[in-house]
Amino acid sequence: MNQILDQKNGYKFKMKKIIITGVTGQDGSHMVDYLLKNTDHKIYGAVRRLSVKNHENILHLEDEPRFKLINMDLNDAHSMRDVILDIQPDYFINFAAQSFVAGSWDYPIQTWDTDANAVLHILESVRRFAPSCRFYNAGSSEEFGDVIRSPQDEEHPLRPQSPYGAAKCAARHIVRVYRESYELFAIQGWLFNHEGTRRGLDFVTRKISNGVAKIKFAIDNDKKIPVLNLGNIDARRDWSDAEDFMDGVWMMLNQEKPKNYVLGSGEMHSVREFLNKCLELAGINFKSEGSNDEEKYYTEKGELIFKVNPKYYRPAEVHELCGDCSLAEKEMGWVRKTNFNGLVEKMYKNDIALLNQ
Repeated sequence: MNQILDQKNGYKFKMKKIIITGVTGQDGSHMVDYLLKNTDHKIYGAVRRLSVKNHENILHLEDEPRFKLINMDLNDAHSMRDVILDIQPDYFINFAAQSFVAGSWDYPIQTWDTDANAVLHILESVRRFAPSCRFYNAGSSEEFGDVIRSPQDEEHPLRPQSPYGAAKCAARHIVRVYRESYELFAIQGWLFNHEGTRRGLDFVTRKISNGVAKIKFAIDNDKKIPVLNLGNIDARRDWSDAEDFMDGVWMMLNQEKPKNYVLGSGEMHSVREFLNKCLELAGINFKSEGSNDEEKYYTEKGELIFKVNPKYYRPAEVHELCGDCSLAEKEMGWVRKTNFNGLVEKMYKNDIALLNQ
């Protein structure tokens, strides 16, 4: 059943099996698409039976014979054991997380359970029941936190500023411990901010692209103009297209020896730049009034379209993050394809198209 024909050489080889968690989210769904396009492997998308069903990102995979949804609870050791024993995966890619940084202050225990404890459950099951399986855990630039230099490379100290960042750091250490103690192929890459059309609406980039699209739609259709509320718009981040990172993750998993890499653009752009670029794409001329907590944007007709809202400030702010991906470029040949302006344009055009359907 797991044998497929190599058309070039005429012999059969084993179809490898890959488990991906977080499969209904941005990264997990893009990873499935990437693997279906670039490999012949069987992919199992893990979802929690009792979780809210939001399968919008994988609806297009409904009739895909090499993709199958399976039930698995990352915080249930028995569930994890049963799945690993049954499937015997060759790869395990963990994208499941409470990944909304601002929400980690509201739900710190849930964040720790999902982003740290769950990784331990996976590694222990892999160690016991599928020790040859190659494991990847999604890391984050938030691990670097209060940075001491820019850009940040693989040797930069971990200085998290949020419960989310701290949980990701804990996961990184347990991945290293299991790799070194049990000789597992276990890695955790640092993925700097990566966005796209499948990004959740709570995330600032999608909140902006969707918000500006709604403002444009309202202006064009003589409707009440919604006001976009954001927090610190001068925070600077390293933004890339999430789809560009999928081959980087796969490259990491297929190195001869397990090694962590930074993936990013090496560029910083502020939230303000992202907002202003979206407004430019929408053809909305604006004027800024006030400063700091009182800053607002108005249209040429004096209509309010944006304001800074202090309720969206974080208890501890990370002011800038910028990834040094030179090692990934040198050793793996990884290349980012979409620049900042291309990413913003892609996201805005997608959101305005959805509104105009």
